[in-house]
Formats: sequence, structure tokens, C-alpha cells
Amino acid sequence: MQNHEFSPTAGDGGGQAGLPAAAPPASAGAKPSITAPANCIRPLRHGVDSVYVSYPGGIDRHVAVMLQELKELAQSIDDRQQAEAGYYNGDHFFTVSPRGRGRFAFVLEDNWFRLELSNASANILPLAHVQVRSEYLTAVGAEEALASLDALIPEFGEASGPGTLSRIDLFVDFTTDLDVTSLPGDHWVKRCRKRDIHEDRDYVTGMTFGAGNEVSARLYDKTRELLKSGKDYLKPLWAAQGWQEGQTVWRMEFQVRREGLPDELKGAALDAVPLLGLLWRYLTSEWLRLAIPSATDDTRTRWPIHPLWEALAGVFDVPPEASPLMRVTKSRAPGDDAIFKAGLWGLTSFMAREGITELDQGLGEFLQALTVYHDGPEAAEGRRLAEYLDRKARAKARRYNVRIDPHDQD
Repeated sequence: MQNHEFSPTAGDGGGQAGLPAAAPPASAGAKPSITAPANCIRPLRHGVDSVYVSYPGGIDRHVAVMLQELKELAQSIDDRQQAEAGYYNGDHFFTVSPRGRGRFAFVLEDNWFRLELSNASANILPLAHVQVRSEYLTAVGAEEALASLDALIPEFGEASGPGTLSRIDLFVDFTTDLDVTSLPGDHWVKRCRKRDIHEDRDYVTGMTFGAGNEVSARLYDKTRELLKSGKDYLKPLWAAQGWQEGQTVWRMEFQVRREGLPDELKGAALDAVPLLGLLWRYLTSEWLRLAIPSATDDTRTRWPIHPLWEALAGVFDVPPEASPLMRVTKSRAPGDDAIFKAGLWGLTSFMAREGITELDQGLGEFLQALTVYHDGPEAAEGRRLAEYLDRKARAKARRYNVRIDPHDQD
């Protein structure tokens, strides 16, 4: 690493840069303020939130024919045919989308990966463009996830080279007593022109820097975002580092597309993993930093770094680790909360309509009425209960990446 030179390219998006050889002395001269002591943040987690990898090469023609057939099944209006639109590969069972994406003919998904595959006739496209799911990255870390992906890709075709990064998102989750959204705009020294403030009912939820550029950043209230995303698996990971329910967790996140990556990270994606700490140092020292304005110096690049930012910039000096608390299945099946809360809607609605409050009575009469509705003399053709349940269960199993033997009846 000692031969790396730092050479940022000017531009609104920040351009690309060579990685610094070591942590830059950006904190020289910085003095903790009364409102922001040097220990003003508690880091909870850091690592790779999302990664996209591109593989050169061509799809296996037999695989392409099979995927085309499955894609057509997924387009059927018959949910029994839709249920068969899944691609089984080793211990992965991928849902095949009825549509491609852009110039990629096939889209396959499970809880670990989203794969976009080109058709056999496409000579200028990559074999595959793959998103590694955030939850899987959280559980096993970037190195294991990318190694697993490298082992999977040859099942679809012949890769003519290693997978390379087309986008990577790095993040730090932290708590602080400082109101980070109240700091004036001129405290931010940045290589982009644009800063957007995000609000929800007069509450500032975060800010975005350089949106749409090859490099961009977001600082936002992650606890508030969890209310929408439902990624509650993060809470035990935070709690293991001292977080308590009710505390606001902020996330500082950088998104870097391939055009903004330093040359050192444009080789094999796996080879880039050990360099992510240096990438974070570049992003938090040269692309964006929070500074303490000087009344005697108009040159903003010389302003001392804010203690909060100094702490954030150093978090990746410790390599991120996979979570020992998580195991991530390949299926996307809903959990018990979703099934046993939402699943009671029909039962409770029936009990309310019939004036029933006792569970045993309500459940018994509900099942009897359900059977009459589907199998009684007035039932519509093709609506028989056993057939209906089989058809719907298979359709949902496909969406949840759960494989059911197509010949397994009853």
C-alpha cells in the first residue's frame, strides 16, 4: 500500500481517486468543542450495506432456453403455471421474473442475490449483473458473500473474467448527543455542489450529498427508516454494542458507482475488500467532511475537522466483522409476526360479523363456512377448497423461494 498516490479528479460528482497510503492527518489542529467532545459518537456497526457485481462472459445456451421457458410461465395468467416459474440451482431456488430489466433478458431472485442475466444472443452485455442482499452481507460479511457469488455464477455460463464492482455502499451506524442535522451548510466541506435536506412533518430525517452522481452520501435517522423498511434484525446487533431502545441511530452512508471508484478497486471484487478502509478514509477526508469554521481563515479546506467527523473517519480502521447473531436463509418467506397477525384478518372478521367472541366456536364455524363456500352446491366451478389451497400455496412458495415438488400432491 505504500506506493499508492492520492490523485482526485475535479468535478461535481467527485471523480475517482487513488487511495491514500494511510489515514490522512486531517485531524491536525482539530480541537474538541464544548458541544462536541472527542468521544461524541458511539459506533454501533460498520461495513458494506450493498454491493453490485458485474461478470463478463456468456450465458450457457441450455440455461438460456430453460430460463426463457420459465419466464413465459411466470407471464401466465394461470397461477398454477406461475408457480412453476422457479429455477433450482444447488441449494438456491430462484424466483424467475416475468420480465427482464433493461437489456438483461432474465431476472432471478432469492434472499441472498438478485441476478440479472443476459441472453445467449447478447454479445456486448456482461453475463450477469448481481446485487448482493443487504441482510446477507450483514450476516456473513462482504468477503464470504462475494466468494459465494463467485462459486454460483459458473452455473449459469462461462465467465471470461472475475466479477468486478459496479457499485458499493459503505456505512457506519452510530449514536450521538449532537444534533447532526442542525449544523449549518457551510460546516460541510464537500466535493459535490448539492446538499438536500429531508423532512417528515417538520422533523429533519437526514440529508443527501451529491445525489445522482458517481459518488454520493447520505446521513439519516436509521431508526426512523426502520419503521418503513422493517429491518428489525439490526436492533439486536446495535444492542450488542450498547444501544438501547428509544435511542436514535444515525447512519452515514456513501454510495460509489464504478466511475467513482479508485483504480485500485476496479479489479476483482474480492481483491477490493481489503481496501475498503482506505476508500472510507478517502470519502471522509477528501470527498466530504464536517469542519469547524475559522473566523480568521477563508480557505475552507484548511478548517479543522469536527471531532464527530474525526471519529467517523476512523471507524473503518478496524475491519468490519460479520455478525455472529444472524443466520440468513435463502428463502424470503414471511416470519411468524406477518403470518399470525395478518393471517387472522379473515377469522376475526367472520367472528365479528357473526357476533362470536369464543375462539373454539369461532374457529369451528369459520372452517365450516369456508368449506361450504368453496365446496358447497352453490360454489363456482374451479373453486374447490383443496384445489384452491394447493394452487395458492404453490404460487406463494415460488415468491418465497421455497421449493415444492411439482408432483407432490395432497
